[in-house]
Amino acid sequence: MNIQSYLTKNWLFSFALIFVSLLIVYRIVPVTVDHVVKLVISKNRVSIANIYQQRDIENTTEVWVDVLELEHKSRFSHPKLGNIANYSDDFFVDVDHKITVKNTDTYRFMVGSDDGFSLSIDGKLICEHLGDRPFSVQPCLIHLTEGEHQVHVSYFQGYGNSGFTVEYARADEKPRWFGEDSDSVKF
Repeated sequence: MNIQSYLTKNWLFSFALIFVSLLIVYRIVPVTVDHVVKLVISKNRVSIANIYQQRDIENTTEVWVDVLELEHKSRFSHPKLGNIANYSDDFFVDVDHKITVKNTDTYRFMVGSDDGFSLSIDGKLICEHLGDRPFSVQPCLIHLTEGEHQVHVSYFQGYGNSGFTVEYARADEKPRWFGEDSDSVKF
């Protein structure tokens, strides 16, 4: 064996070893996102058929996400974090978050859900879907003044497919995920 082929084999082996090491590190380092919106996920002991039914909570977890984009392949799943609920059926999700509105205007919130939800801003119910349904997006309009506003969204997953998304926009803006800053809203 000449020295050149020996060096080529060592170089290839070293490169392969570095590549495999990087893959292992990539797989074991947990995926993270910015902690912008806190979800309170509550497993119910009994079946859920209505967003306002009395809750019988078995356990509760808190999960931080960057945006409310939680519907992938008909599952309650974040695009980077994957499945963030420890259960597939009969759970509630509650979001309480302050936003700062920079421009007084009419805002459109698009709430996507499979199953029910309710959206309130500053304690006023803006829109809701009470029961089960396949994933659908419902527009909800509200006039917001400049300053801080308290947003509360509740969602429930009954049985089967699931998903929960919230987007917002002013009339002249491209919709953004709840959690993403824009020219008119800061999270």
